[in-house]
Amino acid sequence: MSSRACQFCRVRKIKCDNLKPSCGSCLRNDRQCVYLVGPPRQRPSRALIEAAHRQRRAVENVLIALKKADPSDRDAMLDSITLKDGSPQIPGSLSGNVIVSIREEDSSSSESEYDVTTFLSRDECGTVGVFGPSSALHAGSPMSTESPDSRPRVEPDGYQLIADAALSRQREFDIRSLPTVGGIPSELAMHLLDLHWNRQHHTFLLTYRPAFMRDLVNGGPYCSDFLLNAVCACSSKFSERLEVRDDPNRPETAGKRFFDRCDQLLAEQSLLAHSSIPTISGLLMLGSSFNARGQTSKGWLYTGYALRMVYDLGLHLDCREVAGSAEEVEVRRRVFWAAFICDKLQSLYFGRPFTIQLRDAHVSRDFMDTFEENELWTPYIDPAMLGGQMMPPHIPTRIHSVSVFQQLCSLSKLMASIIDRFYVVGATGTGTRAHLNIMDRRLSSWYRKLPSELRFEPWSTSQQTVAPNILILLTTYNALIILLHRPFISSGHLRSADTPADSWERCITAARNITSLALSYRSAYSLRRANYMLSYAVYVACTVHARNPAIRESTRRKESSSPLTICLRCLDELAIPNCGVSAPARIIRRLMEANGIPEEPDPEPLDINLDFDTFPGFDISTAGFDDQGYPEFTQDLDLLFGFMNE
Repeated sequence: MSSRACQFCRVRKIKCDNLKPSCGSCLRNDRQCVYLVGPPRQRPSRALIEAAHRQRRAVENVLIALKKADPSDRDAMLDSITLKDGSPQIPGSLSGNVIVSIREEDSSSSESEYDVTTFLSRDECGTVGVFGPSSALHAGSPMSTESPDSRPRVEPDGYQLIADAALSRQREFDIRSLPTVGGIPSELAMHLLDLHWNRQHHTFLLTYRPAFMRDLVNGGPYCSDFLLNAVCACSSKFSERLEVRDDPNRPETAGKRFFDRCDQLLAEQSLLAHSSIPTISGLLMLGSSFNARGQTSKGWLYTGYALRMVYDLGLHLDCREVAGSAEEVEVRRRVFWAAFICDKLQSLYFGRPFTIQLRDAHVSRDFMDTFEENELWTPYIDPAMLGGQMMPPHIPTRIHSVSVFQQLCSLSKLMASIIDRFYVVGATGTGTRAHLNIMDRRLSSWYRKLPSELRFEPWSTSQQTVAPNILILLTTYNALIILLHRPFISSGHLRSADTPADSWERCITAARNITSLALSYRSAYSLRRANYMLSYAVYVACTVHARNPAIRESTRRKESSSPLTICLRCLDELAIPNCGVSAPARIIRRLMEANGIPEEPDPEPLDINLDFDTFPGFDISTAGFDDQGYPEFTQDLDLLFGFMNE
């Protein structure tokens, strides 16, 4: 039995030297020293804790079912609950499978039930590796030889990170005086880095700027030639400069030299043979870019390598044994959640299972460096392209990059639950119907809890347009509403005779919102530098607009304010930086052709000030859907899950 502190030291929570008959503290205070003899109080086992959670969830589900039931059904439900030894026995028909979907979400965030050290091992050299207890390489937990009281708890210093971030930003100017950066002319390298920090960075926070820029010059663990070239390759498509193109007349060749250099470095340095943070970051960025360029197999494989490396480095284990300094903790958290988001988005695009499961998402979303949260942001303007002309000033807006990233992490967990429940092999309408309302409430709850600074509803307010990353977050949320409900309407793969009453209305409203948000993005910033996430949301909105009889009729009349026409035009513009967007645009055009919806051959320029106040009389009720006055709609041409496989 291990030594325990005396009663006086335990109450005061001070260190006890365990000397007997009297410890040093009691001698100094002239107190009677009392040791309790007996086994230590046992903590409840994990099985007991999980059983308590299951019981609580079962009761919650019964209350929800009773609340929503008709009076006659409510009596039948109450009669089905029996008492045994004074405890209620809830039948599976009331609590059953509904618990499973909620357990997945709860288990991913219940840190008290999760001991990460179980999945670590220390070899004979003292090196900590990520090998779980089932592995033949598991050599014992690094904590097995240490008592909990002997480990000093050192909290990471978030304030120091913020101070370092501010100093690092001041030092960045010195890099511009260097002749080259990583073998790239410094002026060109800084131009592409400026583009990166201005747009893509604020959506995913994948590259931790202070560490990246410091190690770019001085060398270090958070930057490499591979990652630098990956950043330049992915930023090139947003540059107006002809020098970034291999063929000045072909925008799709932008960044080719950097993509080629990345492939060369992967082979020469055998980067896929060992895991590192810069390699993970570079592979995730390249994977996303290849998807946006239409090189889907390469994008899928690069992202897959990165996700394997996430587990190899133990980024899914948020503990001191794997990460030491505050900076390392911050970098690991950001890279893990960026990988988690990319994994779920790619699962949507390809219609394939995701890699990082919800049960592995135990990493904290409490990011310590909030330096960028309240930075004032304006669109990047290339000084080399001004030609002495003054550009009209743009009103700065706060970027809120940290809180947007945190909200996107939460939204991606909901995305994973939707995919895992409604878009898996064997999913049926009757088997998933019980989960529809639960997921809809969780999405609505996410939106209700959204901070006021991240809310933007151009259809109901005239407030100044928010930053691009906020618009991307909101369009993704509305796309998930459609992803959740469209399977249950008459054209969905989970359709049944008893169609949910509000699913069609939810889809139409979400599609309208996406269109209005996309127009706001286009009006304020242009779609020239929008990322691929916006393209997917606009595509999803198109699939709903094409099913709306009123919108189909307005498109047939060649009205310029038709939401379907507007979204299709947005897709065409989004295909300029992301040539892979031409694939979903083709899907929508095939859908229109199959249903006799003509497209204007030479459309007039799109009015960037259009909003839904100008759209005349589109009915968003369920009454007009699939009315007999309209031709039967041809289905199964526009997948939501796996549309890239079209």
